[in-house]
Amino acid sequence: MFRTLKETLKRGGARWIKEYKLIADIWKDRYPLKQKKISLSILEKIFMTLIIFIRSLSLVNLGNFLRSYKASSEFSEFYVLGWLIFSGWLLWNPFLPALFLYLIIGYRLIDGLNYRLSIIFIDRYQPSWGLRSLNRSLILLLLNYCEIIFGFAILYLNSSSIGYSNTTQIIQKPGEALYFSVVTITTLGYGDMSPMTSVGRGLALLEPLFGFILVALVIGVFLTGVRDIKELDGSTLKEEK
Repeated sequence: MFRTLKETLKRGGARWIKEYKLIADIWKDRYPLKQKKISLSILEKIFMTLIIFIRSLSLVNLGNFLRSYKASSEFSEFYVLGWLIFSGWLLWNPFLPALFLYLIIGYRLIDGLNYRLSIIFIDRYQPSWGLRSLNRSLILLLLNYCEIIFGFAILYLNSSSIGYSNTTQIIQKPGEALYFSVVTITTLGYGDMSPMTSVGRGLALLEPLFGFILVALVIGVFLTGVRDIKELDGSTLKEEK
């Protein structure tokens, strides 16, 4: 039993330390290509280092302690799906104090955004990156996008910062908060609801930015990245005749 526990901790620790070795490779100009040094700018190195450091603190790293890479990969998928379900549940059942809700949603917004940025600036240069990684990441992106909608809806509702434009009535129902969140992230702006406080205005500014980064930037990189995928299972992709 103790031997198994020791091996599990060793395996998880090795995968976790790998993140910091990647940071070292970036500063030594050994990433993204070890066989050919590419000198990144100081700004690029700082930005990539910050992304990797934040990623190393994510709870998704608990999957590193699983025995196989496949199990770890599946854990990350259930991790995102689980947070989406949990966010939807919190919207209709806010059983936690407001402060804890803010901390939980804030963590997931940063965690999700950082994971998407790590795909753009870090992971797509990995030798193992391929068509499956692209498809998987796009699916996770859709789940993450829905989670952002739920997350901001929770913040709108619990901060009592959104109300109807023609009255001073503050929204009090989850459905109303969800509606405003969808309208805000898609920048439809019907005008029937609007921020009533500085907190609401700040949140209403942040949500479209999250949506823009996740949709416009990430999907744009993914679609252009399909052309760069040349190998799948060790063979060159060719159009079937």
